[in-house]
Amino acid sequence: MAESYAYYPITQYSNVLRIVQECEAVCENTFTAVLGRQDVSSRVTQLQLLRDCADICTLTAKYIARCSMFARSLAALCAQVCEVCGNHCLRMPDPVSQHCGRICMDCARECRAYAGQASYPTPGYQGPGYSYSEFPGVYSQSEKENENK
Repeated sequence: MAESYAYYPITQYSNVLRIVQECEAVCENTFTAVLGRQDVSSRVTQLQLLRDCADICTLTAKYIARCSMFARSLAALCAQVCEVCGNHCLRMPDPVSQHCGRICMDCARECRAYAGQASYPTPGYQGPGYSYSEFPGVYSQSEKENENK
C-alpha cells in the first residue's frame, strides 16, 4: 500500500513559492552577468554559490508545490544556502550582485519562516545593525587577495 502525501491548497504557500522562484531566477541571471565581467576569474566562489542557490531554490519550489513531506526540511537547507550566497553577493560592489544579495536574504527569511525556524543573522552578514566576523570559506584565495588590495 502506498503512503499518501499530505495535500494543501498551493495558494496557502504562494508567497514563499513566488519568492523562492524569484531567487532562483535572479541567481541564474546574476551568474550570467558575472560570467561577462572582466574580473570573472576572481569570482569563482560567487559563481559556485549562485549555482548552488539557484539549484536548491528550484528543488525547494518543486517540493513545496507538490506538497512533499520533505518540503519544510528542504526549505531550512534552502534558507542556509540562500544566506551564504546572499552574504557573499552583498560583499560585491556591482549593482547586479547587490540586488541578488538582497533577494537571497529575503528568500532565506521566507524559507526559514516556512520551515518553522526562528530568524537569526548568519555569521558574516553585514546587514543593518549587524557586524559579524567573516563567514569561513566564503571567499576563494584569489577573492581574498583582491579584497586585501
